[in-house]
Amino acid sequence: MLIVKIIAVLLISASVGILYRIPRKLLLYVSFVGMMAWLIMYTTMIFGANGILADFLASVAVGVIAEILARILRKPATIFIIPGFIPLVPGGDAYMTMLYMVEGNYVYGVAKGMQTILTAGAIAFGIFVSSTLFRLIKNYNLESCSTDVRKS
Repeated sequence: MLIVKIIAVLLISASVGILYRIPRKLLLYVSFVGMMAWLIMYTTMIFGANGILADFLASVAVGVIAEILARILRKPATIFIIPGFIPLVPGGDAYMTMLYMVEGNYVYGVAKGMQTILTAGAIAFGIFVSSTLFRLIKNYNLESCSTDVRKS
């Protein structure tokens, strides 16, 4: 059953890549980023973490993998980030939030809505953290490699 889920995630990520007109030669990389994100989320939840932490860790991984692939392939990181985090998006939770609200189960609706908002925030914050760390490391490496030669 796990293999079927992995194949589904690969196809979802590739489909989003096609939708965003990502070049064919990059679709395999895009699919890999989405698969890794989902596997990290799934594995983290198996080990007992809640969904918000799992999505945060997976989105950090998406950011790191996307930045690495962007450097290797000389493409923008967003090409890999956008399709990569699609498997993490809490679409089912958003649907359940609206369903609870329409049915009049406001307590469940608000609880599920807060969980959805926190999950979306964790995904955004994870990508922010990974991108910021990559830029800090890059700038630090550039500054430490350069020499300050001043004419007196």
